[in-house]
Amino acid sequence: MQIRRFIDSHTEGEPTRVLLAENDAPFGATLPELLASWSREGQLTIPPDMLALASNPRAADATVCALVCAPSSADASCGVLFWNAAGPLGMCGHATIGLARTLSWIGRPLPPAAKMETRVGLVTVETLAHGSVRFANVASYVFARDVEIEREHGGVVRGDIAWGGNWFFIVRLDGAPSTGKSGRLMRSLEEELAYANSIARGLVRVNLRAGPENNGLIDHVALIFQPSRRDAHARNFVLCPNGTFDRSPCGTGTSALLASLAARGELAPNARWRQESAIGSVFEASYVMLESNQTGSKFAASSVIPQITGRAFVVAEGNMVRDAGDPSQGGGWVE
Repeated sequence: MQIRRFIDSHTEGEPTRVLLAENDAPFGATLPELLASWSREGQLTIPPDMLALASNPRAADATVCALVCAPSSADASCGVLFWNAAGPLGMCGHATIGLARTLSWIGRPLPPAAKMETRVGLVTVETLAHGSVRFANVASYVFARDVEIEREHGGVVRGDIAWGGNWFFIVRLDGAPSTGKSGRLMRSLEEELAYANSIARGLVRVNLRAGPENNGLIDHVALIFQPSRRDAHARNFVLCPNGTFDRSPCGTGTSALLASLAARGELAPNARWRQESAIGSVFEASYVMLESNQTGSKFAASSVIPQITGRAFVVAEGNMVRDAGDPSQGGGWVE
């Protein structure tokens, strides 16, 4: 597969790179076909030249690629595969918003309540006024509560493990009654990045795993703080698998937090939640309980369907240039 066409956007600060075929069309392969061709022994591996499209020197560290492909079902508008420089993502909320805005930009707007196929399930997307997009995410739930992890330099942190399209270890530092501790504001980006990374290393050290989704890999850490804005309920700092932090309020991270709030009785269905990001931008969110006829072996009984709203802005569009002598074509700079 040759990637030539790209359109870059950001969603509340977090970059998305939408990858399209000629004439701004989706690629002809369906998502299941694409996953099959990029998998070995049941393991999905993004090809090195594709990883390179989400990493330096071609992209900012925080970039998520969204490759648009043909739908495999009649009721879906398209399929989409997300990845960052570290590898594939299950779902990506900010990139879903960025993709919807991008399709509108190029004159291919989605129909009302459009369905997109992701590798972890269908999401429903609505394009709203003024560049806003709302999506209903995959079913999200709490796998375990109050799990303790020891950091390598001492100290224990306690968090919830929750699914929101990716697995998250959620550490509450906001002073909510369920935390049992006084809250605090977010410190500098450098301090929180170091703190979140120490938690991530603790997860790896004990090989902690979650439910069946994404092989149970807990590859995101979400730190929840008191908000800095009067119109927000909480602020988060989300560590992504590629070692950088999410500039947006993180769609899948907010979904996982909503599942945790619901499980603890701290947020009612349909109640509005405004999630502030590390850089001060906001997603508006709410949830509904998964209908009883949808529960069963596939979903946890307490699963919720998060609904996330944010804004996206197109910032660049162009064509990829390939140079056979370029040593960075295989995923970042090769020494």
